[in-house]
Amino acid sequence: MSLKESASSFDVIVVGAGLTGIIAAQCLLQAHPETRLTIIERDYCVGGVWSQRRIYPSFWSQWTYGIAEFSDMRMDQPPADDSMHDLFRAKYTTKYLEDYVDKETHDQRTLRERIQFNTHVRSIEKVNGQWQVLCVDTTDESERTIFSSRLMIANGQSSLPNLPNLPGKEKFHGKIIHSIDVGQSDIIADETIQHITVIGAGKSSADMVYESVKAGKTVSWVIRQTGNGSLGAAALEPIDLPTPYKNGVEASQARIMASLQPCYLIPNRSWWTWLLHSTHIGATVVSKVFSLLDNTVRNYAGYRERKSDKGFEKLEYDNNIIWQNGTAGGCHFKDFWPLVAEKVYVHRAEIKLLNDHELYLNDSNDTHFPCDAVLCGTGWKRGLDMFDNDTLRALGRPYPKEIEPQQETAKWEKLVAEADEKVLKRFVMLRDPPEHYHRPEHRTPYRLYHTLAPVQDDSILFMNHIVAGAKMFAAEAQAIWAVAYWDKAIPLPSVNEQEKDIAHMIAWNRRRYLSNGELGHFAAFDSVPYVDRLFDEIGLTSHRKKGWLGNMFSPIMPADLGRVWSEYLELRKSS
Repeated sequence: MSLKESASSFDVIVVGAGLTGIIAAQCLLQAHPETRLTIIERDYCVGGVWSQRRIYPSFWSQWTYGIAEFSDMRMDQPPADDSMHDLFRAKYTTKYLEDYVDKETHDQRTLRERIQFNTHVRSIEKVNGQWQVLCVDTTDESERTIFSSRLMIANGQSSLPNLPNLPGKEKFHGKIIHSIDVGQSDIIADETIQHITVIGAGKSSADMVYESVKAGKTVSWVIRQTGNGSLGAAALEPIDLPTPYKNGVEASQARIMASLQPCYLIPNRSWWTWLLHSTHIGATVVSKVFSLLDNTVRNYAGYRERKSDKGFEKLEYDNNIIWQNGTAGGCHFKDFWPLVAEKVYVHRAEIKLLNDHELYLNDSNDTHFPCDAVLCGTGWKRGLDMFDNDTLRALGRPYPKEIEPQQETAKWEKLVAEADEKVLKRFVMLRDPPEHYHRPEHRTPYRLYHTLAPVQDDSILFMNHIVAGAKMFAAEAQAIWAVAYWDKAIPLPSVNEQEKDIAHMIAWNRRRYLSNGELGHFAAFDSVPYVDRLFDEIGLTSHRKKGWLGNMFSPIMPADLGRVWSEYLELRKSS
């Protein structure tokens, strides 16, 4: 662990030492090694979701070897015993990130030596043109204030655990723990804990269910009813889906696969994308392709075919997988579905009460059962509590709709309505979405240019707050764009044009990703078009120099990002 920074003033403060903050700091220092930069990290280790504190045995990567790395450092191939179909245990990403922060020095200091660990950011405000960051040492609760002319918020989407308010928890004699702390707990190994309840519908919940069952526990899986705010169980895809590529992740990195998506980030200039998305014939073809994938996922799970007397069929997700109106992930274990069907009690209800060592549901049967521990896969808070609402509004970040000035609401409603007409004109499929439960959103959407930059303040950037499928890939591309942005090497459009583009992103998101698109920052299937857009705006071309066939069919790899970065650094020297 590094010592606390003695300085109180910096050129750049990066909030978060996950993979996003690490690569953002690395690119900034490679371009400007003299920069006075520090990284603020709440935890005692690097990595965020993939940190030493948060990993657990059944936590596997959703990305594959060869793609799960930054362009300037190769990842050692994990051993065969810890790999399957090029996916691997999360601990190898943890090791990679730990090694990464030690690998290179800038101005005689490594990234690790610039990280202030065990430091919580309590508040951020702008004072006299400087960002004032109030920090709290989590080991002794001491406070200090540091200042910077520029700020990167890289704490991502999975930093602050969202623990539900469980009625009766004060009378509960068992343990309640969020997935963020499962890796450091003894719950699975504790022989006194025999009855485990997992709540939540996503991938982390599925992992905790699997690990608990494999440890011989009696497991109940509780997922809220859709009408109470849940979007239903996750779609868990088999990791060995056949593709023309080495694996499914590589396939998703090819532009030909990205072109099948109704994505406004792809320039509307090719006959191919026009045929697929602006004609009824093309939209039908796209729907059929993804229906084949959807049927494969459902058949693999066997929601209705497997024999079960424990409610297994309640795990079937609602909408076709292409719409992503919920969560999704890879199903890494061949025995996952058989074990769940045979051994796990599945309930769709709210928790009514905890008492002693029992849990009560609010269903019509007044269901209750023994419970020694509650494991919460209940997601995350947005991680923006350090800003007050006025600052969030000024920066284009989500804040409560009820406090938005009427004039501001009217302005954005007009811009989004105009953009919506363009979205519907271009994308036939988006004109007729399926019936679905729509989760209400009580905050305004993201109003950031490229989900990165406020239109009225160029001293702060929000890194990796877009929900992209290929996280390391998108994070490095954003880091390159951020350097160019602060170097003023990007010919940015006017504020009015930026706002129109933001409105287009919001309108498309709501049509494309339904409930998940309400905040305007969802791009689960769109990492490649998003990255292309960032680089095209800077004027970089190295990622497109593979010939027509190569550009369409070859997956974009970390080495391609490295060539883009080298191209940018050469352009800086010559300008």
